[in-house]
Amino acid sequence: MKFNDTEREVIFIKAVKELIDEMVNLEIGNIIGSDPHSQFQFSSMTHRKFFNIILVDFLSCSDKNVLGEQSTYLSALKSVCDSPKFEQNGSIDNLKKCVSEFGEWLSKEVVVEKIWLPSIDLETDLSIKRVEFIKICGNISKHNFSRLSGVVRELKTIFKRNNIVLSDDQALVIIEEFYQWFHDDIFTYHSSAIAEFLNNIRWGIYEYLQPEFQQSIVYEPSEDITRYHYTYPDEIKTDFAKHCYWELMNDIRSKPYMKKFHVTEYLKMRY
Repeated sequence: MKFNDTEREVIFIKAVKELIDEMVNLEIGNIIGSDPHSQFQFSSMTHRKFFNIILVDFLSCSDKNVLGEQSTYLSALKSVCDSPKFEQNGSIDNLKKCVSEFGEWLSKEVVVEKIWLPSIDLETDLSIKRVEFIKICGNISKHNFSRLSGVVRELKTIFKRNNIVLSDDQALVIIEEFYQWFHDDIFTYHSSAIAEFLNNIRWGIYEYLQPEFQQSIVYEPSEDITRYHYTYPDEIKTDFAKHCYWELMNDIRSKPYMKKFHVTEYLKMRY
């Protein structure tokens, strides 16, 4: 499908907002403690897995045949921040800051010391990007081992980068042990920081689009219930983009599910 730049922005923002709303809400988890040392606590292990699975979707590429562009949602947000179509009086500033901070955090390569993989009798320090182990763990959460050939390739690539050569057989064998290290331990440790990053982006979207919402909504005279409609920007032409714009404006009538919260900085720095 073909969309112009304004339509593409609306579509991607709607997609991002929906993904974040699926991950950061009161069913998935709760905020405990108080700022600046709050924590995001999952409701159960199953909710933690679900969070990781949806996060993989957020960090993966969109379908070009549907959205007209193949891009990760975070990259699409960066493009929005570089050339915002609805910016008024600095309304994009917070979103731009939050997207940049999360992107930098994800791309950082960290060293996890003394990983013990008993099935192949290996103890090693492993240098790995945060985004790499988050996506690997999300795919393991989602799929049975019989559908993890992509994970096998990624593990072999990462270990080779660390001067360790794995066979396909060894990479398959260590999947469960890798998952225990990086999902049950490290991902859980980082979950509060990740939830804060995502929640900040969600609030950034809300703040960015408030001026557009205020000038777009038109309240209709009515004696019984509140009636309203939205005036579409001239650039919004296709039916799907109009649908996305309407739903997006409707969604930002209310504030995000989660209040703003701040976790201790230490939770963002280790690993």
